[in-house]
Amino acid sequence: MTLAPEPPAAGSLPDPNDPGCDEAALIREAAGGDSRAFGEIVHQHHGRVFNYLRQMTRQHQDAEDLTQQTFIKAYQHLARFDRQRPLINWLLTIARNTALNHFRDVKKWQEIPADTAGAEPTPARAAEQKEQGENLWARARALLPAREFEVLWLRFAEEMSTRETAAVVGLTETHVKVLVFRARQALLKGVRPT
Repeated sequence: MTLAPEPPAAGSLPDPNDPGCDEAALIREAAGGDSRAFGEIVHQHHGRVFNYLRQMTRQHQDAEDLTQQTFIKAYQHLARFDRQRPLINWLLTIARNTALNHFRDVKKWQEIPADTAGAEPTPARAAEQKEQGENLWARARALLPAREFEVLWLRFAEEMSTRETAAVVGLTETHVKVLVFRARQALLKGVRPT
């Protein structure tokens, strides 16, 4: 069962591009069993959840599987969601816990060998390589421990606040600030933090 986002039927749900679109209405409808409403939620948040998991796992297939598991768990527990909080924070928390359970099963973080990519990059990959930020994130991944990289990613790539980042990773705001500070210092010095 794949949870690839499907566009909803015209006129059946609020248009997410409409400034008046209420995410709470989609959540209410999805919690009431409306699969099209949940499909719209998946459509809206799939990219961010997948990118987060891709950064954590460094494996495209694992990220796809974990993204699907995340949305399955979200669907099963949608009635418990606190609608006063942003949905993406809740989804990323589920994604993180799902990934951590995955890592417990695998027993270690697996590195992607640099030589696994083909000699000719795909057009999509070539476009990605042109992105200025990719070099910075690659450097951060090489220099930083997994937890510091994750916090840095959530804080800056996902543009979450310190409070939101702390909630997703289960740390205090102060601890998040310390990890971000250490990560920045390590990146500036170009050495792995101790």
